Amino acid sequence: MTDVEEGKDIISLDAGFPDRVLSTSFYLSLITIVGSLSYMSFMGTVSIAVGCGISLLLYKMLWWAVQYAARHKRSEIKGFFLKVSLVKYGIVGVMLLSVCLFLDVHIVALALGLSMVLIVLVLKIVSRILVNYMNKSIKMSSRNLGNISANVSKKGV
Repeated sequence: MTDVEEGKDIISLDAGFPDRVLSTSFYLSLITIVGSLSYMSFMGTVSIAVGCGISLLLYKMLWWAVQYAARHKRSEIKGFFLKVSLVKYGIVGVMLLSVCLFLDVHIVALALGLSMVLIVLVLKIVSRILVNYMNKSIKMSSRNLGNISANVSKKGV
């Protein structure tokens, strides 16, 4: 391991991380919705689907806001985040109010759907931290055997 690799933070995310979170959340949402078709009532399934849709939409809006803020000056970012936050929470409030007024939703199923992206995001970050921790704690050493390079662990499996 080089000095550059040792100096990295324990959590280092690449540029494709947000897209992987979005696609994993989408597929997990689809699997959850399909699974709820056979185990829950129709309105339970609709509640999960609405929650997942709102969650995916909020994540996409958040990622768009972060990308916009990364491209603009520091003085413009605070005002922009304030405007986006007000619009985002207004949209979420209107969506949740209309869902609760016009549909007979199951609150637990709706909460499960709303937390789908958050669950995937937390699990991906925690798994990245654990993998980086294990890579640093095991500290693979390399030995050259002729023309073949073999990695040997000091601690074992």
